[in-house]
Amino acid sequence: MARYTLGYSDLYDEVSWFLGLTTRGTSPSSTNLTTCKSLVDRGIRQFMYPLDDRGRPYEWKFLQQFTQFNVISGEMKYALPIDFSEIGNKIYYDNNSANPPIVKRDAKQILNMITGNDQTGYPEYFAISPTTYDPITGTLYELWFYPKPNQIYTLSAFYRADPIKLSATTDLIFGGIRAIEAILECCLAVAEHSLDDMKTSHHAQKARELIMTLIKFDRITDSGKLGNLYRNEEIWPPDRSYFTYPDIENNVYP
Repeated sequence: MARYTLGYSDLYDEVSWFLGLTTRGTSPSSTNLTTCKSLVDRGIRQFMYPLDDRGRPYEWKFLQQFTQFNVISGEMKYALPIDFSEIGNKIYYDNNSANPPIVKRDAKQILNMITGNDQTGYPEYFAISPTTYDPITGTLYELWFYPKPNQIYTLSAFYRADPIKLSATTDLIFGGIRAIEAILECCLAVAEHSLDDMKTSHHAQKARELIMTLIKFDRITDSGKLGNLYRNEEIWPPDRSYFTYPDIENNVYP
């Protein structure tokens, strides 16, 4: 059964036709194929990291994956998956725990907290820190917790995963049918900017328009929205938490 989807070859065929390298319905070859694939890859990367209507970075919900994992007693650092890109502002304990969510902090803050204060307990803060760069796997990341866990805890969170690079001609685009047109326009916008000598800019404008529309649809899946009422994620509703007094001497701040 046919679906309204586009594969990898559909994208670079469209870019090739736009640049006048091939006729409609035919695929580029040789160096033209390499060029068109490169432009498509760049368009996809630009689509992955958009700005919303207020100029703030936006995280696509369809790139967020749920993960559940355990932390063990006395272990502060944990390796993150190779496809890891970003994690939400909070990590949650399982249903059997009364502990409040673990709040995100900068890795330098975590380091300040543990300096001279090797405390254990239930983790209240976490940070993301890059590990040593590897030319084969790229930059990897690890998760830091403070205080160090005093026992095994089961935690869960949503993290942003970088999609696998398209390679086969029939590989489908991530994001489903609703994202296809925006991704295609991003690819054409890159081609327009790079190799069409900026004779036109309508694809860049159309890409922006479609991304803004897609962000509105994507936000519908956010459980913090209800009808025309939606929350400021930094203000309402407040998460269940315990008040912690600052410990200036040990560089601990709530």
